[in-house]
Amino acid sequence: MRLTPLKLIIHFILFILPCQISAQTPNWAMSGLLGTVTVGQTQWQRLNMQPHIRLGALEAVLDIELFLDETGNIRDLGWDFSTRRKGLESIFRKIHYVQYGQSTDRDRRLYLRIGALNSITLGSGLLMRNYRNTQDAPGIKRTGLDLQLNHLFDQRFTIRTIVSDLLDIDGGGPIVASRMVFHPAEQWDMGVTIVVDTDQLSALPDSVRNNHPRDAYGSVSLDIIYPLVSKPNLQIQFYGAIARSLNNDSGTGLSGPGLKIALGDLQVQGEYRWVTGRFQPGHFDALYDLNRAVVDSTTGTVLTRETTLRNQSMQGFFVDATLRLGRYLQGGGTYQFLTGNNADAQILEGRAQLSPDALAHVPKISLAEAYYEKRFNNLNLGGFFDGTPNTRFGYRFGLSPMPQLTLISDVEFTYKSNGQGGYERRRALNIQSRVNF
Repeated sequence: MRLTPLKLIIHFILFILPCQISAQTPNWAMSGLLGTVTVGQTQWQRLNMQPHIRLGALEAVLDIELFLDETGNIRDLGWDFSTRRKGLESIFRKIHYVQYGQSTDRDRRLYLRIGALNSITLGSGLLMRNYRNTQDAPGIKRTGLDLQLNHLFDQRFTIRTIVSDLLDIDGGGPIVASRMVFHPAEQWDMGVTIVVDTDQLSALPDSVRNNHPRDAYGSVSLDIIYPLVSKPNLQIQFYGAIARSLNNDSGTGLSGPGLKIALGDLQVQGEYRWVTGRFQPGHFDALYDLNRAVVDSTTGTVLTRETTLRNQSMQGFFVDATLRLGRYLQGGGTYQFLTGNNADAQILEGRAQLSPDALAHVPKISLAEAYYEKRFNNLNLGGFFDGTPNTRFGYRFGLSPMPQLTLISDVEFTYKSNGQGGYERRRALNIQSRVNF
């Protein structure tokens, strides 16, 4: 790698400056990341100074970034104030996340998170399951909102609102979700959820998007979650839900009876599912921002996630399990199989990671995890690993050669159309050095 003067300065900041900074306090810490990241389809160098502040239930992590492109030139990504929108984008890029409280804490009246949103599931997940707005980061960085208010209206109601990208509210098309829950009794939920992609074409380039009208898509669901057993070491919940898409050519989904079981280190969710018409359970998932709209490279046709829905009747099962094996390994998996009308729809997911206790026995290794996600139709077992737009897999690996220094490799693979009836694999590669000051 050719060392330009700027790169020498960056190395000086990361490896010399820590000696001049006092030790971190319980409420304040600073880290720096330097490495190569994927921006679009190219590899850039990124320097990120990351202050971490914690004050009681309030936590904030900021991103102060500097990018060098593949030719060694400094780019203005995050520092462009030439227009109002670019200025707001540059300001929002400085926020990795700001969070107050936890969404699972029913005793706290307010939960708030601004910035990166990860693994959001509303209700039983019939509409939104494991959604994240961090796809294509740090090249594309979305600043989302997750707000929850508890103990409303005589402490009987909870309201939660999700916005995928605050910047898109002004003339864009964010994904917006809201859920209102009525609590007839403790731990008993009766909820209404609505999720709307206000413009599926929002992720397309302006040159394409401006030639098409806005294309919204949304769904609404009703659900009930009732506790059967509530003990310190065992919780069992019964649930059911019904959902319907809001568009004219709509479909309906039904889940239940379903059970959620938490027994020690084991958590299991299982349900029966029915689908009729153009509806897909968990439509808003971890891959949604990647393929909510794409342009067919052969015909130039815009294809949205909605256009992939088929008019059909299917039924089958869905199961999700998470297990901690002792103190050393954490893993889980998801499988859905729906069949009917000479068609089927499947979901396969797997995830595994070594726990901190296990890593403590492995010299120099600080992080090791892998994942795989796929939606597919009409495939046998041999097609699990074929490339499709709804396939995502990758791994994260961390090496700590010395105290306060971690080398992180974050690799993710997805697929896009090659214009010849097949798909080509895309690799997002982020290799960074993290220094804790």
